[in-house]
Amino acid sequence: MPDGAHRRLSPAQAAGLILLAALVMTLAVTRPALLTETFRWLFMAGFTLSAVVKLAAACTPRLAVVPPSPDDADLPVYTVICPLFREAAVAAELVENLSRLDYPRDRLQVLIALEAKDHETQAAFQALPLPTFVQVLIVPPGSPQTKPRACNHALERARGQLVVIYDAEDAPHPGQLREAAARFAADGPELACLQAPLRIEADRRFIGEQFALEYAVQFEVLQPALARWGLPFPLGGTSNHFRGIM
Repeated sequence: MPDGAHRRLSPAQAAGLILLAALVMTLAVTRPALLTETFRWLFMAGFTLSAVVKLAAACTPRLAVVPPSPDDADLPVYTVICPLFREAAVAAELVENLSRLDYPRDRLQVLIALEAKDHETQAAFQALPLPTFVQVLIVPPGSPQTKPRACNHALERARGQLVVIYDAEDAPHPGQLREAAARFAADGPELACLQAPLRIEADRRFIGEQFALEYAVQFEVLQPALARWGLPFPLGGTSNHFRGIM
């Protein structure tokens, strides 16, 4: 494929980064005060821009309209992809969380993608009584060994009209697949992807609270506002729902 995980930087991107690094090193040696002042103003400009955007996002009303869920007979086949690597400790919890999904079992396909050399996680799933809708796939050895590559391997075996990617630690809301299917059906073929909001488990420690607050700002305020403004918005690494290419 001309594009994919096997591609890193293009020649132009690599040359640009080398040129930028050379410029920074030159300024660090010849004009350190100028370099420090430049970084200070760049930081201030970035911080101010980020604050203004977040303030505008907080003032943007959200659309709270949830389309009615289709009848079970009208629900499409849904494929759930979960790539894992060295995460044997959460295998049982993951299967339990996925079993809570409120979706017809004959229209639900769960693909657990494990790396070929990750024997510990493979053994953890072999020891579990897996539901009939859960299938464990072994990703053949290859490079680069990444979760996106594991997702690509699983995607080749997906049979769902809709596809979602979950991480090993995710505990999706039981009704998330139904709501996503309803939104895809209501918005038509022009809707290609949905990002579910990510929420951090309660942690009363200071760092944990700040982490949860940052996630709340990102997924409850900023992301919906960017969508309302018709602007591109970044996707999180998990809980992304896609319309399958069938």
